[in-house]
Amino acid sequence: MPDLQQLGVMVTRPAHQAEGLCGLIEQAGGRAIRLPMIEIAAVEDEAAARASLADLADFDILIFISANAVHQCHLYIGKALPAGPQIVTVGQGTARQLQQDFQRAADLLPAEGYNSEALLATPLLQQVTNKRILILKGQGGRNLLADTLSDRGAKVSYANLYRRMIPTEAEQQLSAVEKAKNIDIIVFTSGEGIMNLLSLAGETSRTWLCSISWLVIHARLVEVARQAGCENEIIVSDGPGDEHIAQCLHQWARQKTNS
Repeated sequence: MPDLQQLGVMVTRPAHQAEGLCGLIEQAGGRAIRLPMIEIAAVEDEAAARASLADLADFDILIFISANAVHQCHLYIGKALPAGPQIVTVGQGTARQLQQDFQRAADLLPAEGYNSEALLATPLLQQVTNKRILILKGQGGRNLLADTLSDRGAKVSYANLYRRMIPTEAEQQLSAVEKAKNIDIIVFTSGEGIMNLLSLAGETSRTWLCSISWLVIHARLVEVARQAGCENEIIVSDGPGDEHIAQCLHQWARQKTNS
């Protein structure tokens, strides 16, 4: 792999999930600039969150949308998951968190795609008439998964286990980064991260941010950026994992050097 040659890579992942990628960037000679655009916080009504997890054994399928959903579930229930329900995870990071927190392997993990569309294409979720399905997630987000499963005849419930917020220090950190102008590429792993950054930026900052190359983890985020008016170069990694993103950064750096 080529050296990242001191390229400045701004990582917008939540602080507690960013260090793996930042380490890979720094090991390859790049400069990881940490500017988290999302902070994971407890929901305001924790009693409701705990109540949504009271009868997990009654469900046929549990779908964990993120590693944060797994971890918050573990914090709330403080015990093993029931043996009965089949466990579905959206991505490899979520599956690893499941193994770490519950010592449980996922029964279903999409081979690629790592999103709701990929889940819905799997055989397990095709014939779900009268199946009781619980989707464990953060507040907000898309309804595609629940709506489609309901249309297929499933009885779908939600467990909203955490909320996403803009970190309190993000605006100040963005101002410092803009003054330094030492960013070559920005990594986004969610549409919410994109919109949070753009919402914090003034007109001048926004123009600058949308002149820098971006790396995103799936094509849907390109649509988010374009709808927000950004016409800069956006590249898409082969997957959401740290290794996928690092590989994509190396390929981009190689092309940048050769151009």
